[in-house]
Amino acid sequence: MPGQDLVPVRQTRAEAALVATTDDKPTRVKPIAGQKERQPLRELSLTEIAGHVTFTPASVTAWYALPGVRWSFRPDLEREALIIAIAEQFAGLAGMRVHLRRTTRPFPADQWARTVDRYTARPLRTVPGGTSWADHLVAAQRHLQQLSHAEGETYLGITFSRRGAFDQLGEKVGRMFGRGTKLSEREKIEKRSLQFDEVLGSFGMRARRATTAELEGLVYRSVALGMEPPRLLSGTNEEWESGDILALTESIERYRSPYGSTVKLVNRLTGEEKHTAVLTVGRMEELEIPQRHEPWLHFHERCPWPVELSSRIDILGPGEAFRDLDHRLRLIRSQQRDYDEHAMDAPPELQRLAERALGVGDEMTTGLPIDAARAHGWHRLAVTADTKEECLERARTLMQMYQRDMRISLQHPKNQDWLAREFIPGEPVAQTGYVRRMPVKLFAAALPQAASTVGDQRGDLIGRTAGTCRRPVFLDLHFATEVREKSGLSVFVAEPGGGKSTLMGAIGYLAARRGVQVTLLDPSGPLAKLCEMPELKPFSRVLNLTGSEYGTLAPYALIPSPRREHYEDSPDGQREYDIAVSNARSERRMLVQDICAMLLPPQVQREASTARLLRHAARHVPAEEDSALEDIVETLQDAEDHTTGDGAELAALLLDTAEMPLAKLFFGTPDRGVLEDDTALTVITMSGLRLPDLGIEREYWSAEEALALPMLHTAHRLAVRRAYGGDMHRRKLVGLDEAHFMEGWKSGRSFLVRLARDSRKWNLAALVASQNPKDILGLDVQNLVSTVFVGRIAEDTEVAEEALKLLRVPTGVGYESVLASLSEQDVTETSKLRYREFVMRDVDGRVQRIRADFSWVRGLLDYLNTTPGEEK
Repeated sequence: MPGQDLVPVRQTRAEAALVATTDDKPTRVKPIAGQKERQPLRELSLTEIAGHVTFTPASVTAWYALPGVRWSFRPDLEREALIIAIAEQFAGLAGMRVHLRRTTRPFPADQWARTVDRYTARPLRTVPGGTSWADHLVAAQRHLQQLSHAEGETYLGITFSRRGAFDQLGEKVGRMFGRGTKLSEREKIEKRSLQFDEVLGSFGMRARRATTAELEGLVYRSVALGMEPPRLLSGTNEEWESGDILALTESIERYRSPYGSTVKLVNRLTGEEKHTAVLTVGRMEELEIPQRHEPWLHFHERCPWPVELSSRIDILGPGEAFRDLDHRLRLIRSQQRDYDEHAMDAPPELQRLAERALGVGDEMTTGLPIDAARAHGWHRLAVTADTKEECLERARTLMQMYQRDMRISLQHPKNQDWLAREFIPGEPVAQTGYVRRMPVKLFAAALPQAASTVGDQRGDLIGRTAGTCRRPVFLDLHFATEVREKSGLSVFVAEPGGGKSTLMGAIGYLAARRGVQVTLLDPSGPLAKLCEMPELKPFSRVLNLTGSEYGTLAPYALIPSPRREHYEDSPDGQREYDIAVSNARSERRMLVQDICAMLLPPQVQREASTARLLRHAARHVPAEEDSALEDIVETLQDAEDHTTGDGAELAALLLDTAEMPLAKLFFGTPDRGVLEDDTALTVITMSGLRLPDLGIEREYWSAEEALALPMLHTAHRLAVRRAYGGDMHRRKLVGLDEAHFMEGWKSGRSFLVRLARDSRKWNLAALVASQNPKDILGLDVQNLVSTVFVGRIAEDTEVAEEALKLLRVPTGVGYESVLASLSEQDVTETSKLRYREFVMRDVDGRVQRIRADFSWVRGLLDYLNTTPGEEK
């Protein structure tokens, strides 16, 4: 009725049989004589879902979600500690049956796109001929869907209670009054769950209770293996009754035959059709995990299609495991006696089995409880495809992979429908064949929850992981400064042709599309083509230093003066402002001294008097933005030593250098607006400039090469100068190439340290690229680096070791060969390699091998093509 408040009402079958009387007291309606309501025809053994617990008529199972754990590029000692911790947690579940389920869900591309759009305050407006922001996001989503990326989810169910007739009767009576299971039974379950929380929540599994919505999704994904999950699952109620669970099975039809090789699943509502083949783990050879082999229930992640996993395990404690072992030893001895009684030689295998049983028994009786615990169970893998032929082909491929690389035999049993039902929580084991008996440590080393994720979930799509798993990789370089409150400094390292420039240009393009103020320093000039892209052209400019005006690289003007409004209006803020002004003046003096030393001949620069005179001149010239190198020259002339004339000689040498066309960039002061602009993308180049080889002595450099060093030094400052000239809170990104030219000079080292430390305050993401990781390590900023990309390094093992140190990955254990195999091309191929691979370390310390992929951006790779001689 109008004006009446509406409240949500949850009506059960028992409540539907009640009507309100005049005094608002419920009265039960008597059923019609001879009429009996039909019970719901359940297809599952589940009778109820309450919180993180599922009920069947005979058992109670508590479900936990297992988060992903890092495995790749991790020291073996840490891996072994992780396996032992998980084994101890499994040993703590002795006497219970566990159900380990690994399922997948399609990557939520639409949700990611909404997140990116939410964190993009002002994307570039659409221009004629350019891709709009909406089309840009749609293209990324289509690319994600075409690659069929799936997110893995791992759940652990613990069956800890056997329900008797009294419990089942209490549940039936409770349902008549809309209450479900008995209160006393639920109290017992909660007490036991608290114990599980303590055992499983520590280091190792770090498990948490599964939510009702997660269990709902798990049941549906188990009933409809490999099928598209429904868009809207309720997940609102904490409990599901027997009649409600029908909703999880009603839309799925199963077509099977007793000897069929697959199970056909059809969604009646959408018409979707899938074929599923279930494989079981057979004989296993000895595995050396982590030294030689991958986790054996994680290995299937190498497949480009999702695979479902179900393991039913009985955890045996020391006493029960020893009794089982003793029983088998007696069987072996009995067979040996039979051979002796018939005067026959017993097979050698029997003696080997007996000796092994004795060794295991000794380990169980004298070792720790974790050594005595055993895991007996069945491990199934479900492969799904659109057609039966494709499904069987995938199954054969998976069987070959396990046989070849893991020495594990996968079998394809009969009664596929029974095996497929094993994946559903609460369903019984289909058959007792292929039971695998193993120490609990080996079961812990299965590690299906091993994760291969890297990056963040709110950044731009830059590629996918290329290791064991295939997961999309997203990168928002401002995630480090805005969320993790760390430095925004990122490092790119690779040998020539490793893809540094392409990756930096692509990241710069994606950032500029989102309205980030981007400045890229590209000495060689190919990235200048980005400014010609239709969607960027009205918002970008190219600054070619070789053709710039007089004073563009004046060192005094390259370091901006701090602004008082950027600091708090308080005594502490005033003190911070005064310190910042003093630091800026000191940095100008240091930069000016280094630039003057670079402009002088190397023989003169190495003399002790040169540093003294330059330091004296820099101290007497006001260290303000409007000062110039001419002031240094005048000070040197005034400080002439009448006995040696060193000051006048230095002044004359600087004036001689100033006559060169490129050297004029350092003298005078820049025009207003040259150093500051509000374009979305600025690319600074030095087209045609020949860079020197730092491995050759400066005496043998040409005049052009000698000028390239101070130009690069000041160009780095110019790129960052634009970032410091605007709003502190606006997102800014600076890409600096050829960073190795900064090493060896005091001003260069202090510049990168300041850039790393100030990046969070100025919301600045800085990309620093170099060909040699030693250049970055030599600058003493590795502790301030948040993100690292290392490309192919194949020529020098020592350089590869330095790169691994930058990634904070152990050296000397074989990871050097991984860097050498990045972007490796078949020698028989004559065409250009269309992708580049990197090892990436994100701000959270996760390290993975990734493949950069920007093919989804229309025309971007054509503009980023830096291969000489190739038609664009």
